Amino acid sequence: MIEPVELKISEITPLPAEVLCGQGIPKDAVISERINDLIEEAVGVFLAEAAPVSIIKEITLKEFGDIFNGDGKNEEEAPLQNIYPHAGHISLFALTIGREISQRISELFTNNDYALGSMLDSAASIAADKSVEQLERHITQKIIEMNMTQKDSMVLSYSPGYCGWHITAQKKLFLSLHPEEIGITLNESCLMEPLKSVTGALIYCNKELHSFEKGFSFCGICRAQSCIERRKRILTNNSLIN
Repeated sequence: MIEPVELKISEITPLPAEVLCGQGIPKDAVISERINDLIEEAVGVFLAEAAPVSIIKEITLKEFGDIFNGDGKNEEEAPLQNIYPHAGHISLFALTIGREISQRISELFTNNDYALGSMLDSAASIAADKSVEQLERHITQKIIEMNMTQKDSMVLSYSPGYCGWHITAQKKLFLSLHPEEIGITLNESCLMEPLKSVTGALIYCNKELHSFEKGFSFCGICRAQSCIERRKRILTNNSLIN
């Protein structure tokens, strides 16, 4: 059953320091008044126009195996291949920060307002990441309420297009979850619209399975490097059920 999950604006709104980090500006850098004003304006636009929405759907290991395999284009060493068979719970998810935000970012760049456009782009990306974390917490609480907890286990997200999971798996994920119900569409290249949207799977299993190291053949071409932040969250016990 497909279930909507409320994404609370108060929990996904980016902090100024996070927006700076998204721009590649060091925490200890001296920030001009102009930069501070841009951040404040970007966050203001985000609060005015963000319309976050999400859905989840619990599925079986067998069902997820078919979605994970997709068109058969996954990397042989994709970590998720050895993770999901040991999962105690799997849910598909889809979320978007909204079409208005993506349109506003595009308009700013089209009108050569690159400074504000870039700040708003970072703010929306951070909000999308925080939304995924909110869904991880939602599933964690659900598992606790169902008395399905396992020692030293936690919920983490995985998305097609990362860590050897081929982006074409989006096609089967969309067929199962129907993200179009919340306004997310998939084009022929398996890219989503609106831009600030995320889909994937929420996997509940032992935290050691989630904690894989870099060094795979596909790591060298990865621009996101999201696994670095993933390991930090594992070490700080985020979403951990003891």
